[in-house]
Amino acid sequence: MSHADYILAILASVGGIFGLALLFAVWRKPGRPVLLVLGWALVAASLVVWFVVNFDRGVAQVASLLMLIVAGAITLPGLRGTNGLQAPVRNREVPDRARRSPLQMTADIGSGIWTFLLAGPAAGAISLYAGGALLRLTKPEIGNPTNAVVVAFLFSLSLWAVLSTLVLMEKRKLRRSVYVVVALAAVLCAALI
Repeated sequence: MSHADYILAILASVGGIFGLALLFAVWRKPGRPVLLVLGWALVAASLVVWFVVNFDRGVAQVASLLMLIVAGAITLPGLRGTNGLQAPVRNREVPDRARRSPLQMTADIGSGIWTFLLAGPAAGAISLYAGGALLRLTKPEIGNPTNAVVVAFLFSLSLWAVLSTLVLMEKRKLRRSVYVVVALAAVLCAALI
């Protein structure tokens, strides 16, 4: 990489970090669509500039940097014992409910554990096998398969995030379970057959 590439990469990283800051500000106080669009535009521009500078490895580098910053921003307040990332606009008082029976409380706990297993390990397995299927399709017959491996890895990470979010969005427990089982069966067939 030349000096101009390094300067472009640094500016793109700063732009991506500023875009994350705008997205965080919109999350804290919703209702500002201009800042939302500008934040996503800066993150997307950062990815595009890094692609120009260092191709797919550049996209992986800046994506890793942005994910590391987000992970740090989420983790550090928790390590300090504060809940600094909670959006104050969304806090609402919960009305007093009737006492729940131990059986109902146990069912709620079991439902939460099942949801975690679907959104975590099961969605991870789906994304892992989907990445394996993509790698089988994109791996060159001769030559270095590094690019295909990087693409499959980034695809798996992105798919895991999307699947976890979709599983958590589905309100019906049985339907979300069926979706995960069908998707897991489909990607196992695609990856192993």
